[in-house]
Amino acid sequence: FLPGLVIVGSYVELSTLQLKNLLKISKCEPIELDVFEFFRIISSENSQKQKNLFKNKFLREVRFTFAKGKTPVLFTSRKFISLDYSEQLNFYNSLALFIAEFVEDLKYEIGYLISKGGITTNVILSNGLNADYVYLEGQILTGVSVVTYNLKNEEKLPIVTHPGNIGTKDSLANIWKII
Repeated sequence: FLPGLVIVGSYVELSTLQLKNLLKISKCEPIELDVFEFFRIISSENSQKQKNLFKNKFLREVRFTFAKGKTPVLFTSRKFISLDYSEQLNFYNSLALFIAEFVEDLKYEIGYLISKGGITTNVILSNGLNADYVYLEGQILTGVSVVTYNLKNEEKLPIVTHPGNIGTKDSLANIWKII
């Protein structure tokens, strides 16, 4: 049985509340992706090399968390970077693409993925997994779907697609408990 991975990219207040409640569970290990550090990296001279180092740091943390028998919860820091509209769009797109690459590197090491945030989830599916299609299995909670993605090794990766503004304060924790 492979371990799971939780990604929380959504910044809405409900997502933050759901994240806090999930992290009260001792088997869930918080791994914070600092958005200011990420912004500094993508703004640097050798940003691709720096991004790779940054990603490898998180991959090590996640794999260490797997080894401890816990579920890693990778979440973007709850900080807001003030940029003009187009810069903000570019930044959040770069951040979502970074998270998608991260998931791509782990796809054969996880048994399931819970992805919180519509844009984050979409970019993980389309760019990280290069999914032309997924199979809708149903809803795990009202408004929260479970899809499966066929990996190249004939395995199916279940993915919970949890929009940012859906659910109650306990939705994320309840989904983790169900899975």
